[in-house]
Amino acid sequence: MTENLLKENLKKYFGYETFRAGQEEIITNILDGNDVLGVLPTGGGKSICYQLPAMIMEGITLVISPLISLMKDQVDALNENGISSAYINSTLNKDEYKKTLSDISRGNIKLLYISPERLENDFFIDFIKGLNINFVAVDEAHCISQWGHDFRPAYKIIPSIYEVLGDIPVAAFTATATKEVRDDIIKNLELNTPLVKVTGFDRKNLTYIVEKPKDKLRFLKTYLKNHKDESGIIYASTRKKVDEVYKSLKKMNLDVSKYHAGLAEKTRIKNQDDFIYDRKKIIVATNAFGMGIDKSNVRYVIHYNMPKDMESYYQEAGRAGRDGEDADCILLYNAQDIIINKFLINQTNNFAFKRYQLEKLQIIINYVNTSNCLRAFILDYFGSESMDFCDNCSNCLSKVDKIDATIDSQKILSCIYRLDQRYGSKTVVDCLKGSKNKNAREKNLSSLSTFAIMKEKDEKYIKDLIGTLIADGYIRVSGGQYPILKLTEKSKDVLFDNEKVFVFENKTDPVKQMENKTINRRDYDDKLFNHLKKVRLELSKDRNIPPFIIFSDASLKDMATLKPQTEQAFLEIKGVGDKKLLQYGDIFIAEISEFISASN
Repeated sequence: MTENLLKENLKKYFGYETFRAGQEEIITNILDGNDVLGVLPTGGGKSICYQLPAMIMEGITLVISPLISLMKDQVDALNENGISSAYINSTLNKDEYKKTLSDISRGNIKLLYISPERLENDFFIDFIKGLNINFVAVDEAHCISQWGHDFRPAYKIIPSIYEVLGDIPVAAFTATATKEVRDDIIKNLELNTPLVKVTGFDRKNLTYIVEKPKDKLRFLKTYLKNHKDESGIIYASTRKKVDEVYKSLKKMNLDVSKYHAGLAEKTRIKNQDDFIYDRKKIIVATNAFGMGIDKSNVRYVIHYNMPKDMESYYQEAGRAGRDGEDADCILLYNAQDIIINKFLINQTNNFAFKRYQLEKLQIIINYVNTSNCLRAFILDYFGSESMDFCDNCSNCLSKVDKIDATIDSQKILSCIYRLDQRYGSKTVVDCLKGSKNKNAREKNLSSLSTFAIMKEKDEKYIKDLIGTLIADGYIRVSGGQYPILKLTEKSKDVLFDNEKVFVFENKTDPVKQMENKTINRRDYDDKLFNHLKKVRLELSKDRNIPPFIIFSDASLKDMATLKPQTEQAFLEIKGVGDKKLLQYGDIFIAEISEFISASN
């Protein structure tokens, strides 16, 4: 198929004029019958990579997806775009199930979504034997890897159906796979010399912010007061913490819901739907919430507690700004977060996995403590090309005082050396502060030359500086459950070669800096945008589908900028294809024309 024909179909079904990075190559390979592994960032257009070839090829595409909510949203969105799709899962009653099977048998369905567990059903396997399945798409493919953060054993069943379906391509997709996980996906899915397309992990529209507030709740309340009309997710590490934060926000009369595994299933589903359908602006949740949430207009994701690894953070933070519009990813951190995460990790009896998880935890501890660009840290971790300065994270946005901490760093490094590199940060701090507690007495710390050499310094300052030295590679952490601080080659440069160590003290609020940038970038008619949001909400209530499925915020902002008043002009809006024009064109064109007349 020629490039022009591909782009015609892209515009016809999805309303976009051009492909995003990697999409066209992946689609062409699927059409050519090749296996594919696509690693595209959240919001990078993974779904189109299998939905578009499904429309072009004869037959039906089988999509294996991990969550019921994801299936429903994707099927609703596809049907809105004029692409006949269906799902089979436990939410269907007997009549709906029969009708779906009948539609599939008659060739009325182009994409069929199922969970991996469905492949254990003998009736279903017999049923698909008689279908013309053109290829299998595996969404959230990292679930097949034991090293992936969302391991789902049922994904291991997938290769068992290849014999039933014959020699057809398999296309796997994920947003969060390190090299180790990518190799695991290829091996476990038995992909045959696949095209591996990694388009990079940089989400340029996301602002990454790390804050260490003395009072997290106060920070949260201040932020939410300034973002009342926006949709956002707040993640907390435990059910108890979710309940606490939820109660505090309810007292502020905020439009808030909550989600965790301790709630009754009906309540969880209702609360999730309230958020997806914009009936509630905010949801406070544990990490049980979110995988497969396709809501595109989430303007912020706040981690009230530090997640247990970078993969979890990247995926959860990545639920912001899926429409490509600016969004904030804020991580609130204090030392208590480390204790909670270690407790959660220590619940497993698998020693090798526990050690692996503790190493992962150390990496995200380094992230919150680094004085370098946060975006660069994330990109380096995932093996993607990075920059020194992104101008869109709290470390790059803050105006800071550069403080020379070389002498204090030398004291810390010397203390670790004097302790024979055998202890963790607690013992190092006890020694430097000249503590006379039980730990100090048992280890005879007072006999060391580094005892009490930082007694005048605040304990938090010493701990934060140790964190910065670890994050920036001067100290490494070894050991599993009981971490030990050790010196690195780099530490010798500070101790013996006069290399300087600087820490940075914020003189401006990075959140305010970022908000000023956003206001300056706003070039659409704000009043028209808010009016169109209300129109969209009313339509979504009538049609019983989430508002973002009708049009994303990005499409509404495009309308509020270009103000189309003809069908041809409306087709120029990103996200408007043939079906959307037919279904909603008259309504939105009339609303825009009326708004312009009233403004003149």
